[in-house]
Amino acid sequence: MKRIVMLNCLRANSVCTGAACLQAFNAKTKTFARYGDEPLELVAFFRCNGCDAPQDDAGMEEKIERLLQLRPDAAHMGVCIRRKADGTRCPTIQKVADRLAAEGVVLVDGTH
Repeated sequence: MKRIVMLNCLRANSVCTGAACLQAFNAKTKTFARYGDEPLELVAFFRCNGCDAPQDDAGMEEKIERLLQLRPDAAHMGVCIRRKADGTRCPTIQKVADRLAAEGVVLVDGTH
């Protein structure tokens, strides 16, 4: 069974229900189609700290450590973490993603 975490934007979540991410996960469509018939478990629906510097936020460090304790196989980064202007990842989420990748977690762009 693959253990999945989703990384999402705190600011975007103020106007987002998360329904599209969860529907794609449950139906194994969009970026979750890659898993085929393999069983999946959503172990975390992570939100950043709202554009604050993650290195200055003890709570953020705790969240990252908690994610790593869950031993996820993959981290899907929601479409909300992309900057509209240039399509780059949010720098806060990028730092989280880098930490996860350093521990062997596969990074996947997109959820729905």
